[in-house]
Amino acid sequence: MSNRRGIHYKTLLSCSVVALLAFSAVGSQACAQQFQWPEEPENLQVLPEGTKGRQLGMLMRGFATSLGVRCQHCHVGEGNDLTTFDFPADDKPTKEKARLMIKMVMALNTEHLPGLNDIEDREEPILEVECITCHRRQPRPVMLRDIMLGKIESDGVDAAITEYRSLREQYYGGFSYDFSAGGLTSLGERLGRDGDADSAVRLIELEIEMNGESPAVYFTLGGILAGASRTAEAIESFTKGRDMAPEDWKPFFQAEIDRLTGDGVT
Repeated sequence: MSNRRGIHYKTLLSCSVVALLAFSAVGSQACAQQFQWPEEPENLQVLPEGTKGRQLGMLMRGFATSLGVRCQHCHVGEGNDLTTFDFPADDKPTKEKARLMIKMVMALNTEHLPGLNDIEDREEPILEVECITCHRRQPRPVMLRDIMLGKIESDGVDAAITEYRSLREQYYGGFSYDFSAGGLTSLGERLGRDGDADSAVRLIELEIEMNGESPAVYFTLGGILAGASRTAEAIESFTKGRDMAPEDWKPFFQAEIDRLTGDGVT
């Protein structure tokens, strides 16, 4: 059901499909305690009038799963016994934040994204944003890159690498964070441009450890080392990359080697 003057049930209920698969973690305990969502929910400020308890329950489970949280994240109460929760209460700021986020999703899906239809002359929206689109089962939708940068700034590169290993062990194989090849290389390149060559090299080394060697990794590493006037190491890196690169890539590596050795100077 879709309501362009209210919230998109189609969008939010789609969040709940995956939530139902995880229902045993929350819902089975609630059922055991005979919790029932009220047929006529109280204090609905964003959801449309006429929202029934069953719909509300599915939406709440969808929100919880999309953010990887439990009911107490937004509502007054603790533990698994949902009969003790004061769901209508507005005591927690997170509940107000959730309302604001719902309004944002509504605006994107009803006001902004439909504009793509006019461009491509389509009758239906090309896509819809859901809570999980940004949150990826995290309360705060922070990208891995930003976590690493913040950790390096506050505690140094060793702490950042420790944090990366911990997150990878916990989340690898899911979609909360992107551990694919190239992420650490890109971050290392950024740090190199900012003048932090030592941290940049450490991240490139971590990239090689986690995702293996590649010509692109060694080209980036060579550039970082050259920028830090570590010429011999840069030449070594460019040489490694050249030796494993496809034939049509080799001239790019050789040009950097010639530049650093002076062989390209006339």
